[in-house]
Amino acid sequence: MSTLSYSDEIIILRVKNWQTADKYAVCFSRLHGKITFIAYGAKYPRSITGRLIQPFAVLNAEFYEGSSVDKLKNCEVLQRTETLTIEQMAYASLAAEVTELLTETGDAREEIYDLLLGTLGLLPKHNARLVVLAYLVKLLDLAGIGPVYERCVTCGRDFGSAAVFSNEQGGVLCGACKTGTEGWPVTVEIQKLWRTLAQLDWASPAAFSVKGSALMGLERILHSYLVYQIERPLKSLDFIAQLK
Repeated sequence: MSTLSYSDEIIILRVKNWQTADKYAVCFSRLHGKITFIAYGAKYPRSITGRLIQPFAVLNAEFYEGSSVDKLKNCEVLQRTETLTIEQMAYASLAAEVTELLTETGDAREEIYDLLLGTLGLLPKHNARLVVLAYLVKLLDLAGIGPVYERCVTCGRDFGSAAVFSNEQGGVLCGACKTGTEGWPVTVEIQKLWRTLAQLDWASPAAFSVKGSALMGLERILHSYLVYQIERPLKSLDFIAQLK
């Protein structure tokens, strides 16, 4: 085992039991990007570390470097985790799962860390569904795969009422450029909500009204686009569907 160590602020994305007494976890850190690690002995009832390594926990942690998986040396609570309802936990799981799948190990992205930290802080205070939808809009842009939604992705013109969203094209197609009925319809209300969420001030979000049809429409588009980009189903979406 390497004796090289480092410390960082982390947000736990996923935890699972590992062998007899250990925990395997994935976190996103402020300075080191995504980190996969093993917390040895964390399943023992008396392990303080084991009680701290929970999904969505915000910790100060120290690690030993490994060739593929690091080892947790110690950790302490950095920020108290709010108690979440089942619905809030479901949407937090969606944010965590997508973060894990859209980021790379060791790729430091402090802006993503701050965005995720802010999301977890807003979840208990606002509509969890809308908070995480806003997170997905912003995360896709930060990950460099944000779809084109302000104009037609093919011709660049403003689109009208016949526009649809194309996963393959990575954006909205106007009525003249679409080649059939494929894709989700994109209304003016959906475009307006998309823009509002993309420009939302995360530190001090302003109040705004949302039409239910626009919310559901934008959800369908982004969830479908994420699955297309990741090329695998999202477990958290299945969980959310069961709750609904």
